Amino acid sequence: MFSFNLRIPVFLPKCGSNWAVMCALLLKLSVAAADDDLTLHDHIRGFRYCEILVVNGSMTDLVATVYNTLGVNDCPAKQWSAIDPSVLKEQLNAKAVEMNGPRYFLMDKIGQSNVAPPVTFLSGLGFKERATVQIPLTTMLRGKAKPYQETTVKRSTEYVFTKGSEVYELVSPEHTYVMQTYAQIIDPKLTEADLAKLGNRLKLPKRWTYKVVMLDKDLVLKTVATQEAHVTQDDLLNTYQRID
Repeated sequence: MFSFNLRIPVFLPKCGSNWAVMCALLLKLSVAAADDDLTLHDHIRGFRYCEILVVNGSMTDLVATVYNTLGVNDCPAKQWSAIDPSVLKEQLNAKAVEMNGPRYFLMDKIGQSNVAPPVTFLSGLGFKERATVQIPLTTMLRGKAKPYQETTVKRSTEYVFTKGSEVYELVSPEHTYVMQTYAQIIDPKLTEADLAKLGNRLKLPKRWTYKVVMLDKDLVLKTVATQEAHVTQDDLLNTYQRID
C-alpha cells in the first residue's frame, strides 16, 4: 500500500487498481489547517465518484497528481469506460496514468474546505485536481499494493457516520477500521446491499474479522489536529480508516 504526503491545502477526496489503493485512501474531501476551515457536507453516503492518478517526476521523486470527479459529475459509466489510460499517458507525457473507480462513499457527512479548484477535462470527462501524492520507487516497480496493510495518509478531514447508520468494520489483533468507501474495481457488481455479508468473501489475514455494526451514536473520524489518518484496504479494494 502506498505511503504518501499530500502537498497542497485544497479540498480533496482516502484511499484502488494498482495505485488505486492509494486513492481510495485519498477519498478525503479536504485539507484544512483548523476546525474553522471545515464545513460539513451532508448526504454524502452512496455518492459515486472516480479518480485518475497522473504520475510524473524522476524515479527518485515520483509524484502523482490526483484528479477526482467529485463536485463535477458522478463519473458516468459510459464516459469512464471510454477512457484509455495509455492514450491519456501519452497525451499528458506522464510516467504512468492509473484509473481508480468507480467508488462510493459510506460516511454520511464529510468536512471539506471552501477552496474549490478549477475543472480539468481528461479525455472529455470533468475532474478537479485534489492532491499530489509522493509514490515510493518500490511501489512503482511493484505496481501493486498488498491488502490489509496499514498506510499513514497526511490529511486533515472530518468524516461523520451518523447514529443509526450501518457500518462495516475490519478488526485486526491491534486495531479496528471502518469502511469509508467501497469499490467496483475488482467486482463491478458490488453494491452497498452486499456489504453486510462481505466477510464471507474476503480473504482475511489470520485473527482478523469483519463486522457489521449499527451505530448507537455518531462515529466521528477527525484528523484536523493530527493531520494524518491510518487506512487499509481489503482484497476487493474497499477502503477503511482506523478508528482506535
